Amino acid sequence: MNILCPESIQLVLTLLFNSKNTVMKYINRYLIIILLVFVFTGCNDNFLDRTDPETLSYDKFYTTEDDFQAALNACYSSLKDQVENLLTFNDEMTDNVFLHRYNATSDLYYFDQCNVPTSSSTIKDFWGACYSSIAYANLVITRITGSEVSEATQKVFTDEAKFIRAYSYFNLVRIYGGVPKYEKEITDLNEVYEVGRSSVEDIYDFIISDLTDAADIDSERTSEQAAEAKGKATSDVVKALLGKVYLQQHDYSNAIATLSDLITNSGLSLEENPENLYDADDPYNNNETMLAINYERVSGQSSPFTNWTLPKFSSGILPNVTSSDNGDGEYNIEPSILAKFSLQDKRRSLIDSADITVGADVIRYYYTKKYLDLETTSAGYSAADFIVLRYADVLLMYADALNQNDQTSGAYTYINEVRSRAGLGPLPTGYTKDQMNDALANERQLEFFLEGDRWFDLSYRGIDYLEKTLNSFFPDSYNTTDASIEDYEELFPLPADEVDLKPDVLTQNSGY
Repeated sequence: MNILCPESIQLVLTLLFNSKNTVMKYINRYLIIILLVFVFTGCNDNFLDRTDPETLSYDKFYTTEDDFQAALNACYSSLKDQVENLLTFNDEMTDNVFLHRYNATSDLYYFDQCNVPTSSSTIKDFWGACYSSIAYANLVITRITGSEVSEATQKVFTDEAKFIRAYSYFNLVRIYGGVPKYEKEITDLNEVYEVGRSSVEDIYDFIISDLTDAADIDSERTSEQAAEAKGKATSDVVKALLGKVYLQQHDYSNAIATLSDLITNSGLSLEENPENLYDADDPYNNNETMLAINYERVSGQSSPFTNWTLPKFSSGILPNVTSSDNGDGEYNIEPSILAKFSLQDKRRSLIDSADITVGADVIRYYYTKKYLDLETTSAGYSAADFIVLRYADVLLMYADALNQNDQTSGAYTYINEVRSRAGLGPLPTGYTKDQMNDALANERQLEFFLEGDRWFDLSYRGIDYLEKTLNSFFPDSYNTTDASIEDYEELFPLPADEVDLKPDVLTQNSGY
């Protein structure tokens, strides 16, 4: 039986970023965090192995290497709550997918119609998920100093926690802009109410500092630790994220240097068949996947993505599912995206269709096969994984950085490598910088559709590019013909509850 010890209660305090002095009003949040504590104190040696958890006892809490490994496992596990919102921000909000089954008050409906309110549950949940990950990471970073863990292992574990903290802040700053910054474990709840929004530049500086510190993590690991590093922050994973951060900041020189080093020295390569990237049982069965969030076909550890991406009322798609309803229809592919794939494009095979009878009509809906788990006996108990980083992203980011740095001719090699894997010929020569920018945006959409990338990729290219792309699409979209993107929507609103809790230091984004 798990028992909440004083250290666990202190963790609860650490995680209460969304609480208020009126405890009873927010009791549900307390209960959720207590459940997170159970996860924290009961993880195995490798969260991605997903075996039965082992319980830590009170007298060993935050003392030994095993204790801090369990703490890190909780950090990695907490990322699930972040990535499970990324399809909503990046795909539902854009020209990738539409919501088949909704009502006018559902949260996904607001994203589908590009009209997100400050009261959105997704806005609130994502904020909480990111700050929970940060709180876990800060606990490791703060408490491991002075523990009985060796100095060498302290450095490895600290670097892993810094990667998770950096990834979480990177998600926050791209969604909300400047956000509150917590650099250490919070043990006094009053401190939370004193921390307002840091500037975007300050948050990015903090992210870059964390990733730079962690970039040499592979050289710090023992041979045993290196053998168990799959699914964790490695030097390649850290550098890939750092390159993405530099690119987002339009720091093209540093992006080029970081990504070039990866391409030259990592030993990574593209998987020959794109379909092999999406193996529900082993996301690392190839040399392309760098970091994935794993799921298992058991309650509490299963993937929601299969159920979310299959059409509502579809049947016969999952061979071992007897239910006549395979999916929820939350992320159905826009028919127009299919037209962007040439018949020769291997990635086209990752899209399939289902004919659904609605009244007297038969309607064809398209869905992605990236999250199919053909072994599951229930769409709700899937092992379909979420890929956070893979080598194709490194190649296309490098091409982007070269192009934006006025080295357009050099970008061809890397975008054409991705196109060649897809079965396509090279791009025509002689592109201008703007033409290559369009080609890269298009290639990224085809490569990463329904991988939580599209909004981030368009907004990185500027609000004008985001508006031009989406506003020209909406009139012909499946459900969102009246939608539009305006300047202020480059950033999403902060959760209304958070602004209400800290009105003196936390201001809402303009326009909301």
